[in-house]
Amino acid sequence: MENLDLKDKKLLFELDFNARLPYSKLAKKIGLSKQGTEYKLNSLIKRGIITGFYPIINMPKLGYIYCRLLITLQNTTETKEKEIIKYLKNHENVFWLLSMQGPYDLLIVTWSKSINDFKEFIEELQTNFGGHIKRKVETITTDVIHYQHRYLLNKEKTEEIHIKETTERISIDELDKSILGTLCSDTRISLVNLANKLNESPKVIAYRIKRLEEKKLIEGYRPIIDNNKLGYTYYKIFISLNNSSKEELKQIKFYIKNNSHVIYIVEGLGLPSDLDIEMMIGSNQELFDFIKDLKFKFPKIIGEYTTIVFTNTLKVKYFL
Repeated sequence: MENLDLKDKKLLFELDFNARLPYSKLAKKIGLSKQGTEYKLNSLIKRGIITGFYPIINMPKLGYIYCRLLITLQNTTETKEKEIIKYLKNHENVFWLLSMQGPYDLLIVTWSKSINDFKEFIEELQTNFGGHIKRKVETITTDVIHYQHRYLLNKEKTEEIHIKETTERISIDELDKSILGTLCSDTRISLVNLANKLNESPKVIAYRIKRLEEKKLIEGYRPIIDNNKLGYTYYKIFISLNNSSKEELKQIKFYIKNNSHVIYIVEGLGLPSDLDIEMMIGSNQELFDFIKDLKFKFPKIIGEYTTIVFTNTLKVKYFL
């Protein structure tokens, strides 16, 4: 397990949602020199604590539906499992792929232009690997609420980013698409290098990025953190509720989101439970305490729960 000092933790926190901040601004936020901040960031990358960066792109504003598929594998060898993962990583519609341990083995997240497109993706997967899929759960996500990695500093309050269903539509041209695609591959690329790569002036590129941010097509920029190196376990928790009202559900979600270990709350149709949350947990006791506190706070409502461990982030690329 890698040891982090307070400045490391502050740097990881400040990078979250703002991973394109220049070293000068990051330095002011964490109380270090520009050179010291650059050294710390490069150290976090070299040590494998930060494995990459990605922009959060609000694809529903381009007309896409956020679809998820949970699958349990069967009759697989190590070679076959690698083949399935390679297929999914290379699939253009898959933008998020995680391996899991528990009732499910893989979480596959796709952008689909329609529910029928999602159906065709599942049929294609079934055609290629149906004999190795024991169980699958399809969900249509209406909102994924992102919270900063505040567990590093034990903070309750955080910014929120919502990737949710919307009727708003944004038009983008080929240059916008090239910018988004490049940022997905190299999120911290400098403005000058990005402009040179796209054969445009830095002024034009800066204007385009600012416009994409103002329109909330680009919602933020995040680091990919290897939680295992920090001694944290990444959990998905499904919680079933007993006859909760809309107001009670609102109260539970408010209570949950103020827990510093919560990094996502997922809402949608076809979910395996009433609540779908994701957390970074430092010990089993922290997980037990969270569930126990939830039961004591809402004794009549909280029913059964299922925990699943995310073992590896295999792909994150928001733009197709």
